Amino acid sequence: MKTEIRVIASAIHVINQHAKNAPSLYSIKQRAIQELLKDGRAHKLGLHYSPNSGNAWRQLDVLIRVDDFLFHIPSTKEDRKTLEVLESNPNHRNPKVSISLNRAKQILKVFYPQPKPSVVHKHPAPKQQTPYIGLSTYLNGKKR
Repeated sequence: MKTEIRVIASAIHVINQHAKNAPSLYSIKQRAIQELLKDGRAHKLGLHYSPNSGNAWRQLDVLIRVDDFLFHIPSTKEDRKTLEVLESNPNHRNPKVSISLNRAKQILKVFYPQPKPSVVHKHPAPKQQTPYIGLSTYLNGKKR
């Protein structure tokens, strides 16, 4: 069980490293961490001020521990009410990991498969052709 958590945490770490260049990977990280929290295999430690928030307001992120790894996820209102703000520790580094990005994605898909979207087939309304109303009598189809 401990090694399984270590493998999942390593995969999340690799995905997190690549997510800065491929923001779509954040949803994979987010889903895996949420599942780990739900299963009790990850723990919320507290809040951190985000050093790189895109706006003038400082953003609070939740610090999550999974095995020996620490991750940040955006905080919710509930998190801001119940968790305390922690001081940042610039000396902490996550353990080194040597897994490829594709392997990390495979690991997380096995443990936390993506929910299948409900398929709703909507037939688009037929496009109505609007008549051309311009200044040209030739294009309007009128003869002189």
